Amino acid sequence: IEAKQEDDGKWMVTVRDNSAMDEHTSVFDKIIVCSGSNHVPHVPQVEGDHLFEGNSCHSSQYRSAKPFQGKKVLLVGMGESGSDIAYSISKVAKSLQIITRKGPGAVIPRRKHGKVSDVDTTKAYHGLPKTFMKFEGLGIPLWHKLKIWIESLNNTEEDDALDVAMANVKFTKYHWISRYGTKSENFIRAVKEHGATYKETNILEMGAKSVKMADGSTYECDAIVWCSGFATNFSFLPSEFRKLQYRNDLWKKTFHPTFGTSIAFVGFARPNVGSIPPIAELQARFTALALAERLSLPLSDEMESVMKIDREYEEWLFPWDYERVQSLCSYMETLMDWSRLLGCDIDLARLVRNPSIAGRVIFGPLIPAQFRLFGPGSDFDGSMEALTLADSIPFVQKQFLFSLMLAIGTLSNFGLADPPIGLFLS
Repeated sequence: IEAKQEDDGKWMVTVRDNSAMDEHTSVFDKIIVCSGSNHVPHVPQVEGDHLFEGNSCHSSQYRSAKPFQGKKVLLVGMGESGSDIAYSISKVAKSLQIITRKGPGAVIPRRKHGKVSDVDTTKAYHGLPKTFMKFEGLGIPLWHKLKIWIESLNNTEEDDALDVAMANVKFTKYHWISRYGTKSENFIRAVKEHGATYKETNILEMGAKSVKMADGSTYECDAIVWCSGFATNFSFLPSEFRKLQYRNDLWKKTFHPTFGTSIAFVGFARPNVGSIPPIAELQARFTALALAERLSLPLSDEMESVMKIDREYEEWLFPWDYERVQSLCSYMETLMDWSRLLGCDIDLARLVRNPSIAGRVIFGPLIPAQFRLFGPGSDFDGSMEALTLADSIPFVQKQFLFSLMLAIGTLSNFGLADPPIGLFLS
């Protein structure tokens, strides 16, 4: 319930046993905050919200669609949870209206070509320089259209049907590189299969049994489900951390320049695609080395300088979300950056002796095993086995991406392009 730093730098940590209502205080040299970012529900304040007579709940409280049987439901927000909840409720509700402010993010189907979509999270693709991949106002470049066409050669009937459904539902379509990923297409299925409706607007005012939207429409509803994310709560920490912003205040989203290794934050970095555990594992590993004094942190001025560069880059990369989602980061670049910091980045020259494993490192999904091949805490044989078991993209996609990597790598040698991330020059 409270962590207080004393003048000698030690931390007085008070915890409460809620079952016995008993409090206990202990002294620690350092603390690591791993309380997570998804445990304090955020529900926006809306004019007239106290007047609404129906059921209103946050997605974190959702357990089943049963309470929404036969009701008119408004679902606000998206993300994977929102998309899945929308599909579940659409099967039993009298009607379902789904609204988002700026669209559902970058919608990525859970499965593609009969495989989980995470298989496409490869070094070969995600390692392409973002300055090459991020197309602003220029339309989809030819190379990306070619990639989409090549991938479509492996489409299943389910893939084709989903492509048609996504084209028929009007929503703002983003590339994953510039927005957080919504790795669920179920809200599309809710519209296609069960008659749900989707629009991009926000709530202006709530009444007893209706909601007025910014687009001028009114929706009569019996229930509202808020898929509006979570707020961070550091109320147990000193005042300096109460309004902590990961991107603005923490070096590598982990250490505060003023406090050094006395306090660390682990598990809060949220990749736009990919998952939190691989990033959190690397973060925990370099944090452990720093606390054990086996990894030296930069001086505070240097930390501030690096934080400014990282912040400006992420603000450029995520123009729609950087203010709202402070923990948002690029999956590939964060993994590469932190693996170098830890000393476990990929030694491709060594892997050349085993082309099969090298191929899986380049064309297989980015999984933690890649970062256990070398460096502190490595398990080369175990990692090799894990990489062998992991799936990879189809051969024709490998050929295309390999050619693209070679072309960009060659251009980068002449200063005509940024180098691929984690390959060639890095």
